[in-house]
Amino acid sequence: MLLDYQVLDATRTEDGELVAIKSFIKKDQEEQIALFFASIRDPRNHCIRIHQILPDPFEPRLGLMVMPYLRPCNNPEFLTVGDVVEFVDQTMEGLAFMHKLHIAHRDIAVSNIMMDAKALYPNGHHPIRLGYTPDVLYPVSALPRAGRNVQYYYIDFGLSTWFKPGSSPYVLGDVGRAEVPELSDTVPYDAFKVDIYALGYVYAKEFDNKYKNVDFLLPLIEKMKRQRPEERPTAEQIFQEWQQKRATLNDSLFRWRLVPKSEQTIERVVNDTVAVAWEGIYHLKKLVG
Repeated sequence: MLLDYQVLDATRTEDGELVAIKSFIKKDQEEQIALFFASIRDPRNHCIRIHQILPDPFEPRLGLMVMPYLRPCNNPEFLTVGDVVEFVDQTMEGLAFMHKLHIAHRDIAVSNIMMDAKALYPNGHHPIRLGYTPDVLYPVSALPRAGRNVQYYYIDFGLSTWFKPGSSPYVLGDVGRAEVPELSDTVPYDAFKVDIYALGYVYAKEFDNKYKNVDFLLPLIEKMKRQRPEERPTAEQIFQEWQQKRATLNDSLFRWRLVPKSEQTIERVVNDTVAVAWEGIYHLKKLVG
C-alpha cells in the first residue's frame, strides 16, 4: 500500500517485520548519508537506520531503501509536558550529533521526524489507517508515551549535504522549508543554521503555538528562530543550553497534562481537577510501594 507517492509499506518475509520502502534517485547523496547513519551504533544517533538498499527492477536510476516502519511523531498527539521534553531531548541531541559529523539535513520539519511507536501499540496498527487494528476491523488506541521509551528519528536525506571537514558550510538553493528566511538560489547561506531555524520552527508550531504550559521552551525557540543566521546558536550550543534548562525543571511538571491554548475555562477546570487526582494517585502508589 502507498504511504505517499514514493514510499510504500511491506512485510519482510524473513521475520514478518513491517517495513517501509522508499524509492529514491541514486545520484544524490541520500544513499551515502543513510548508509553512514545506519552503520553508527551510538545513542546520540537519532537518524533512521535503514535495513538495506535494493536496485529498482524497472528503473536503473532508482534505488529502493528498506527501512523500519515508523509513525508520524505527532500521531497520537503529545499528552504531557514530559512527552514534549523527551521529544526535545532526542531531536536536539540528534541534530547536534548530525552536525558534529558535518552533515546538514536541510529539510527538517515535523513530517521528517518520525517515531517508533511499537511500545504504544503492542498489538500493532494498520500502516495506512493508523487508528485501526492491522486487519482494519476495530479501532485501536495508543498507550501513553510516558515510561515507554519512544524513540524519534530524523528521516529523508534527499536534500541533505555532507561537508568535508573544514569546508565552507555555505550552499545555494531555494529548497527545503519555505519558513526559513534566508533560502536563496543566488545568495549563499549556512546550511547548518538553516537546520537550527527549522527545528526551532517545529518546536514553535507543535508546542508553543498550541499549549500554555511549555513556556520554558520559548527562550530557546527565540534564539533558534533569529532572522539573522549568524546570531543563531550552533546545534551543540543550543543542546547544552537545553540540558541546563531541563535540569531546572521539576519532575512533577513532566507528568502534568499539556494545556491547549484553545481550551475554555470550564473545560480547563475539569481537566485540571482530573490531572490533580491522577497526581495524587501517583504519589499514593509511591508511598504504598
